[in-house]
Amino acid sequence: MAGNINGSLKGKVAFVTGAGSGIGRATAMAFARESASVMLADVSDRGNQKTARIIEELGARALAVRCDVTRTDDVKAALDKTVEAFGRLDFAFNNAGSEQPMVATADLTEQEWDRVMAINLRGVFLCLKYDVHQETS
Repeated sequence: MAGNINGSLKGKVAFVTGAGSGIGRATAMAFARESASVMLADVSDRGNQKTARIIEELGARALAVRCDVTRTDDVKAALDKTVEAFGRLDFAFNNAGSEQPMVATADLTEQEWDRVMAINLRGVFLCLKYDVHQETS
């Protein structure tokens, strides 16, 4: 399958959160098809490892790291590992999000709301904050 790689991002490095499935996996694969190296960050080790195998089958380089985007230490460690492994960071796709069944607002617990906000807002904030630090250093 290496013939699918176009090469327009050769030598570049992408960091993708939520890479274990869905849009995150598809985006990580798109970066890989353009020859970027990809750091895959997700709370799901199983999904993340599957994405890594798919990307390696495409002939690109990928590493998977467990990362809870709501935890500052996890985000910092994942981004540090990206630079340690690949020597740089060029792109970040801060995609991790909360998946849960749709319920009426009146039926949503405060704890569920806090979890959604932690992942969907705090997670993006933390990733942006530390992505920018790595990209500009």
